[in-house]
Amino acid sequence: MNAGEHLHHCLERFFLLRQHQDDAVFSARLGCLRGFQRDRFLATHQDLFADPRLQPGVQFLLDDVYGGRDLPPVAREIRRALPKAMRLLPDRVMVTSASALEAAILTQELDEALVRDLDHRLDQPLSAEHYLAAYRRGDQTARRRQLALVAGLGHHIDRYVRSRPLQTTFRLVRRPAHAAGFTNLYDFMDRSFRVMKPVPSVGRLLDQVARRESLILDRVLADHPAPFKDVP
Repeated sequence: MNAGEHLHHCLERFFLLRQHQDDAVFSARLGCLRGFQRDRFLATHQDLFADPRLQPGVQFLLDDVYGGRDLPPVAREIRRALPKAMRLLPDRVMVTSASALEAAILTQELDEALVRDLDHRLDQPLSAEHYLAAYRRGDQTARRRQLALVAGLGHHIDRYVRSRPLQTTFRLVRRPAHAAGFTNLYDFMDRSFRVMKPVPSVGRLLDQVARRESLILDRVLADHPAPFKDVP
């Protein structure tokens, strides 16, 4: 499918998420889960966060892709006028947007599945034992798809930040994009490109993150006694 079809499919999935409903208990449980996962991610990749060249890039992955920080307004803009966005923004940018959006939405789907599984256990501080048991019961094909998307996203961004013509074209459409009502979408992609630009290789960085996360997944499924510790 092309970038537009890919985005449309992602949006249909996004607006089906339970987090859009007025459910305070579910939202609180989702917040508890995300806090647990955020702390684990920071611990696993602490060396990347400690490197000034890599920290902004891996922080963007944590907050904007895994965390979905600006996902709702971006998704609403795309749903409102996807054909106009496809005409206005460069095709490579839209392909990258689709990859980033799918990674973010798949993460939300996986998180919501964990919340449903853990249920009342998220009404108190979450134990690693309960988390790992629910993780093992989850959709492992979807988890591997998530990691493949993260790794692929790095190479999409690399192609942009190494292409001066594409950067110039993207900057030229800033005002038209804002005027057309795509402020959140444009700014989301602009921020991703800016924070990733100093990274020597975004592809290698996100490959490294995906490789570590894949190793953790393998350890969890193999009942490793300490799957999060000493991940190379």
